[in-house]
Amino acid sequence: MNKNNHGYIAGIGAANVDIYGKSAVPVRMGTDHPAEITTGCGGVTRNIMDDLSRLDVPVRFLTAFGNDSYGDLLRRNCEECGIDISAAKIVPGASTGVFMQVQDEHNDMLIALCDMRIMEQIDPAYLQEHEDILEGAELIVMDPSLTEESLEYLVSRYGNKIFVDPVSDLYAAKIRPYAGRIFAMKPNRTELSVLSGITVKDEASLIEAGKHLLSEGLQQLYVSLGRDGCFYMDRERYLKHSLHAEDSMVNASGAGDSFFAGILCGRMNGSSLEDTLDLALAAGILAVRSPAAVSEDLSVARLKQIIEEVRHEC
Repeated sequence: MNKNNHGYIAGIGAANVDIYGKSAVPVRMGTDHPAEITTGCGGVTRNIMDDLSRLDVPVRFLTAFGNDSYGDLLRRNCEECGIDISAAKIVPGASTGVFMQVQDEHNDMLIALCDMRIMEQIDPAYLQEHEDILEGAELIVMDPSLTEESLEYLVSRYGNKIFVDPVSDLYAAKIRPYAGRIFAMKPNRTELSVLSGITVKDEASLIEAGKHLLSEGLQQLYVSLGRDGCFYMDRERYLKHSLHAEDSMVNASGAGDSFFAGILCGRMNGSSLEDTLDLALAAGILAVRSPAAVSEDLSVARLKQIIEEVRHEC
């Protein structure tokens, strides 16, 4: 794989096995159901590392695995995807992270459970042990599954090159105290509401919420707006940007991760803001067409093809 020559991105965060159970019949609580159950490799930061590697961006991933079958599966997957996990921590006796979701017959989530206890192993001592990787990275991506101590360690030392995906409303509340010391964040509307304390219900409140975060010290804000595209803001400008809305959605899981990877790829390659947002939106479009969280078809060439297709349709 031909990687670019602009350094590497360090990722710090979750790698877990995703288990999805889709009921074949209307769900009745308290009984069993015929279902389709699938297992795959996931975790927000792992997904982003996977996406970036397919986009020819070198990545180094700091994470933790148990020495169990799920850990073996994830390590093999990372190596096959070109993700450098040479500094990852393997913890004897610990359980590898697992995300488990139960869906009804319409693919709507009923409940999800997430066992991320192993992330407690990504402590400041481990991060300090690998500070050469963090110092040498052009950019750092982290997710809020880290402990408070590790978040504080990272933000206090590397905040000026850290990009964060808040992941969920719950995690957005966890990362909120650090928002003013982080370079860039990529929330959706509801996560932005939690981060800013301003309910985002229209464009005016979107701008108000963005200005609030920037006034606290955040440098760049990328807001994913689903079918409405995305919104970018820094201290000098703001921009709402979109491609043609995607109608053929197969699976929304991983779309936000792919969108974020497109942003990071554009920045690493020195692309303009508009080209970077095009790349990110195209990555999101490709992701929702795929049954997996990370599309097997992902490449810079494929994203450029999608951008041209969409422009032609318009």
